[in-house]
Amino acid sequence: MGVTADSEIAAAVLNTFKWNWDVPGEKIKIRVEKGWVTLEGELEWNYQRDTAKTVVSRLNSVKGVSNNITIKSESLDELEKRDIKHALAGNWSLNDREIRVKVSGSTVTLSGLVDSLYQKDQAGKIAWNAPGVRSVDNELVVEYSDTMVE
Repeated sequence: MGVTADSEIAAAVLNTFKWNWDVPGEKIKIRVEKGWVTLEGELEWNYQRDTAKTVVSRLNSVKGVSNNITIKSESLDELEKRDIKHALAGNWSLNDREIRVKVSGSTVTLSGLVDSLYQKDQAGKIAWNAPGVRSVDNELVVEYSDTMVE
């Protein structure tokens, strides 16, 4: 088996980013040296950073990946509480719940009552997906109903 040239690996990385919706490849710089790929740039979400590394590490001939991508720090003004509340209200399982959202820097705190652990988990996931969020303090309380449906 022959050795794949660094230029071929770089082309494969670019092509992989092109076809992966979770990775904004235009914001990522790549460097390939002897099969080792270095990723650099600034993205809004950590899942994008993780996905970029995962898809590159799966490519043939890639010996390793240095993930030097940083997460764009957002100011309090940019991390809008109303955007998180809107996303929570738009979720079918949460749209009738009163969930309080507090934003302090890049930390989101959720409080209030929900009907199930599923709703608590969903609310936490939605908050984590907001740009600039680095921490979610999910203080939602699950209040189980005493009524039985027959």
